[in-house]
Amino acid sequence: MEKNNNPPLTQNEEKEKRAAELVIANKELAFQTKEKGKRAAELVIANKELAFQNKEKESRAKELTIANMELAFQNKEKENRAKELTIANKELAFQNKEKEKRAAELIIANKELVFQNEEKEKRAAELIVANTELAFQNKEKEKRAYKLALANTELVFQNREKEKRSAELIVANTELAFQNKEKEKRAAELFVANKELAFQNKEKEKRAAELIIANKELVFQNKEKEKRAGELIVANTELAFQNKEKEKRAGELTAANHELKTAQEDIRKMNEALEQTVFDRTSQLVAANKELESFSYSISHDLRAPLRAVNGFTKILKEELAGQLDGEANRIMNIIMASTKKMGQLIDDLLAFSRLGRKELSKMNIQMQDMVTNLCDEIKEESGQPELRFKINELKPVMGDTMAIKQVWINLISNAVKYSGNNEKAVIEIGSEEKETEIMYYIKDNGAGFDMRFAQKLFGVFQRLHSDEEFEGTGVGLAIVHRIISKHGGRVWADGKINEGANFYFTLNK
Repeated sequence: MEKNNNPPLTQNEEKEKRAAELVIANKELAFQTKEKGKRAAELVIANKELAFQNKEKESRAKELTIANMELAFQNKEKENRAKELTIANKELAFQNKEKEKRAAELIIANKELVFQNEEKEKRAAELIVANTELAFQNKEKEKRAYKLALANTELVFQNREKEKRSAELIVANTELAFQNKEKEKRAAELFVANKELAFQNKEKEKRAAELIIANKELVFQNKEKEKRAGELIVANTELAFQNKEKEKRAGELTAANHELKTAQEDIRKMNEALEQTVFDRTSQLVAANKELESFSYSISHDLRAPLRAVNGFTKILKEELAGQLDGEANRIMNIIMASTKKMGQLIDDLLAFSRLGRKELSKMNIQMQDMVTNLCDEIKEESGQPELRFKINELKPVMGDTMAIKQVWINLISNAVKYSGNNEKAVIEIGSEEKETEIMYYIKDNGAGFDMRFAQKLFGVFQRLHSDEEFEGTGVGLAIVHRIISKHGGRVWADGKINEGANFYFTLNK
């Protein structure tokens, strides 16, 4: 009777198992449908990004067109300036002619001054001749005065002689009185002539002094004219130099215009090459996205199906052959099921890591204090470690993608909890420090720690510093943290010592 009743019970159990597997399969199908919907949404976002990039390219093409128009306008401005330089050169040539005319006028004025100097020299010579004549006249007058003195002496002698000759003196005295009167008149005339001569000498001295002053002024004027002539020569030299400089600048402007045209042609060619490169890279990006989507689809479907089959058949074998398997066989089957479970987790982590590269950040103000406090409460409850203690210091708010930063904290806090599991007095400290342009966040534990010689491996994909027997894991969590922080423009690093704990740091811009 037991043999007759056992088969129906086994079939019912099989049906229940298959029903359960169908439920699981339906859930997986629903999950896959959601995943497809998410991928479709991501494709829509990618298409929008491509459309946005095309618009950006069009706007850049318009900017290049505007830049070319500005270059053409600058060329016209340079041509106008060249024309203005030509006009300025003509004006300079006209000014040079005017200066040459003025120089000719100055030469004529200098000749006139030379003529005037010659006339003044002639007048000075005439004054010298007049002075010589005056000196000669003075000598003649002195001779006449000497003769008058002699005549007076003779007159005295004659008077004596006349006194002797009293008889003859009456007539002689009368004549002598008449002669004396005449002599007095002549003496008065000589006195007046001497005064006039003295006055004329003073006038001549004044005129000589005026001539000396006039000569000095003439010499000064000649020196001034020579200075002005020198200044005119220097000005002409400067004008010639400026004309040469302007000719050089005109040549440089011509060369610059030629170089500008060459540069415009090069820019046009570079724009064409850039547009072709952008088009090629866009095509490559679209192809790479399609390949990535295909790869993700293969991972999520082609790899999961064999894993589900291995896991399902192993469970069936273990249940059907439960009484026939020894301990080693049970251990092997447990290893197979654990390995398939780990492989599924690896696939999930790898998909999550690959999605980070395509997902755009949506930044907003994040209240780090509330986020980390809630996460610590949830992770502590899930860990089953009531003795675990969190020390949460002040956490500054920051701008960032809420979901991505939340994933960072989940991975870091979960790591700290996992590697502190062997410590009965596990303490995890979390806090932040404000720098000049960024905020540094940290999480410290007193768990297993790590060897700093292998610190560079921490943030690599599938890189682990502990075995699965010590601490389970896939080696993707810290790689996800590194990628998220890098996309936010921050840095992430760690330090630690074996059996003394580990410290993880990351920064975010203010």
